[in-house]
Amino acid sequence: MTQIQSPTSPTPVTQTNLVCKLCTIRLEALCYRRAWWFRIFREILATGVRLFAFFGRIRPQRYVTRSPGCHQCLRFQKNALKEQSMLFRRLDAHMNPFFNRVRDNLLTEPEKEEARRHAAAAGNVEDKTN
Repeated sequence: MTQIQSPTSPTPVTQTNLVCKLCTIRLEALCYRRAWWFRIFREILATGVRLFAFFGRIRPQRYVTRSPGCHQCLRFQKNALKEQSMLFRRLDAHMNPFFNRVRDNLLTEPEKEEARRHAAAAGNVEDKTN
């Protein structure tokens, strides 16, 4: 981890590796339009992630991103949880492949590529607590 100066904060922040590979916000919006049931399916799983984040004291506001919308993204919390919780990593290892298959069946390859480009452009997450 490296100390760098944030443009939005006078104190140095510690750079983390919580960089997304895929913009989930963009993909979920597409899936919601294509399949009415996807929102229900995703929200059941998302509630579990939110509970883990709450009890694991994951606070997205601790992190500075180039895109403020990333703080509302579940993937952001999920990536932080993967760093901190072995139990979450194990559960995610079982559930995530299934979720990805369902989601990917609703999307085209160009849509997924665009989400990857958007995530790369919005990356470079920093932790404000150190």
